[in-house]
Amino acid sequence: MSPIISIIIVNYNVKDFLSNCLLSIRQSEVDAEVEVIVVDNHSYDGSVEMINTQFPEVQVLPQEKNHGFAKGVNIGIAAASGDFILILNPDTILEESTLSILLKYLEDHPNVGICGPKIMNADGSIQASCKRSFPTPGVALPKILGLDRLFPHARWAGRYNLTYLDPDQIHKVDALSGSFMFVRKQVIETIGNFDEKFFMFGEDLDYCFRTNEAGFEIHYVPLTQIIHYKGESVKIAPFDSIRYFYDAMSLFVEKHFSPTTSFVTRLGLKFGIIARKFIAFISSAMTQLIPALLDILVVFSGFAIAVPIRFGTFEHLFESYIPVLIIYSIFWILVGSIFQLYSRFVLSYNRAMLSSFLGFLIIVAFTYFFKQFAYSRAVILIAATVIMFGIPGWRLVAHILISRGIIRKVKVGQSPIFSRRAVIVGAGFEGKRIAQRIRKRLDTGIEVVGFIDDSYKLFVNQNGQNIEHRISSQFLGTTEDIRGIINAHSIREIIFTSDILSNEDILRIMNNTRDLRLTYRIVPQDRDILLGKASVEDLSDIPFVNIEYSLYNRVHQISKRTFDILMSFILLLLFSPIFFILLLRFSMWENVKFWGVNGSKFQGWIAPSKSRFLRELPLLIKIFTGQMSFVGNLLIPTSGDNLNLLCKPGLTGLDRIKNASFDSDERVALEQYYIQHQSMMFDVEIIIRTMFAF
Repeated sequence: MSPIISIIIVNYNVKDFLSNCLLSIRQSEVDAEVEVIVVDNHSYDGSVEMINTQFPEVQVLPQEKNHGFAKGVNIGIAAASGDFILILNPDTILEESTLSILLKYLEDHPNVGICGPKIMNADGSIQASCKRSFPTPGVALPKILGLDRLFPHARWAGRYNLTYLDPDQIHKVDALSGSFMFVRKQVIETIGNFDEKFFMFGEDLDYCFRTNEAGFEIHYVPLTQIIHYKGESVKIAPFDSIRYFYDAMSLFVEKHFSPTTSFVTRLGLKFGIIARKFIAFISSAMTQLIPALLDILVVFSGFAIAVPIRFGTFEHLFESYIPVLIIYSIFWILVGSIFQLYSRFVLSYNRAMLSSFLGFLIIVAFTYFFKQFAYSRAVILIAATVIMFGIPGWRLVAHILISRGIIRKVKVGQSPIFSRRAVIVGAGFEGKRIAQRIRKRLDTGIEVVGFIDDSYKLFVNQNGQNIEHRISSQFLGTTEDIRGIINAHSIREIIFTSDILSNEDILRIMNNTRDLRLTYRIVPQDRDILLGKASVEDLSDIPFVNIEYSLYNRVHQISKRTFDILMSFILLLLFSPIFFILLLRFSMWENVKFWGVNGSKFQGWIAPSKSRFLRELPLLIKIFTGQMSFVGNLLIPTSGDNLNLLCKPGLTGLDRIKNASFDSDERVALEQYYIQHQSMMFDVEIIIRTMFAF
């Protein structure tokens, strides 16, 4: 009779990762009966509905609250019937042969109680925690002091994560990662279940310690490997993960070292855990402190440049401007904090631009009322100019360095400026239709995070295809969990669809969330409008009628043309060596005819290069001569239809700042929107966002 493998997965709000994990299990090639048990710790992202719809063979055990990982595993063990138990994280992907290789290894090595594979990070690097030693004082001290990073291949320094061992060789180890633990049923029968005192973190280390004490061996078996997207459940969990981790380490020390270890040793371990916890806290705080310090440095640099320009010496800077610098720095930092530049939107250059400009206006108002701080208007103007370029400028540089892999990526918000994060309640036809409208419109300021509905089936269209493949939002959960969803995703607006919800349902939800200070909107059936408090917002394809076109304003035309002439001239001079190289490199250039304004035509040379930048570089000449602009309409060859463009073609435009495809009608709507809202600030923002759109 074939053995039975019981796979236990504890899930919490990682539906998409769980789906990939279950799919990899389904594709496994193993000569054994496999049962999969998912213990869902009260997820509200539609995980249970997804399992029931896409993986009917999986046994799902939904819980009424989040019990934590250890208790979740124990619930799964109680329902398991396997000879072998695989404890698996939902954010993992298995190789097709993983189960068969490790099953055979346990069958061939009866002395081994637990084994685990090589675990890879999403970037292809090995995950250090896939093989570990117990944190005894001699093992933990080099880790606490960071010496394991300096001397990873030295046995004395790298014992905690066993970095001195060959990662491609089988090794007997103290402990494995709880993300993948292949356990012999005999181990569970001998030592019992997981210790539920460990809510999150540490339970795997504790279980491995008890397994060793019972006489079973634990082996690291890199004959196969898996991918682990480490920490995905922790991201959405409403817990302080740093506190839980170090509390778990303290619990482990108290449980296993107190009876047998001297007071000095226990005290040393406790002090080390507290020290690491403090370092982790400082490291987390630095992600907010460093951007603020850089902005303060920009403010000081602005005045350090302005004062000698105005007075010819630094003397006045130290005599009169130190109090001014302190006051002005506080103002700029406070405004930056309001724009969340030191928390959620650390590298948002758009917000930094608006923040620095608003800071300048506040400073001007402040000096008007407090004359003792208004030493020189020239100094303030020069310094403010430097600051308004510098504060967003270093963020742009950071983006460039990140894109080239020079510095590590910082997680920042990708939402539009002043966007309102919203959910759509009702995943029927109207909800999907309105989500598509909002996604294609750039002026609403609404960011649809996802759908809430009491039926997951409504989130799937009639052809069985998930709507997530067509719009950038997800199923978040049911109305029963709406408060948790709102808090977890920082929702500020709820959009109700009238084809699914009755008025009674809408009023019930509004009453249950009224203390959260939300904005509520209702979509009338078959209408492209959002009804809100004292407002109606039109979302139709071409909603603009009888509105003045800003692009045709003489001031805007002059400023736009001036910008095009100056910037194209500077860039033509700057890139003239590249032009010369292109001429030498390519003998055959493509001369393309494009549609211009009002049905006109013009010809432009295109370099035969794979790089879009090099290919379109010669078009700077057309910008300088006035047939094109930096920002404008789509470049359309005359071989295509004439759309009777109302504004000049551009190297970039609104259609290139969103990763979405637009049909001809939608492009007309974008053109209409642009010519009504064109300004130099708007053009600059489009250029900046184009640089990092794809």
